Amino acid sequence: MVMIDLMKNRFAKFFAAGVLLVGPTAAMAQDDADKSYDARLEGHTGSVQLDGGSTALTFLLLAGLGLLAIGVTFKSGKRTHLD
Repeated sequence: MVMIDLMKNRFAKFFAAGVLLVGPTAAMAQDDADKSYDARLEGHTGSVQLDGGSTALTFLLLAGLGLLAIGVTFKSGKRTHLD
């Protein structure tokens, strides 16, 4: 056999195995669609609210991305694609 035929055969086997393994799990995942997670429907009363959050995580993300962007300027200009 030619190498391309071997690769096609191997791909077909992996694809069939994936369909056989994923197919039943996807069908079983649809069984839980009738569950309700609404507290009002289960008889709980009263409202619960979270306190207002801060913007600290946003600033940490901004600082991290800033360091990444500034770090690019310190790369050597003499580098090649072989590094």
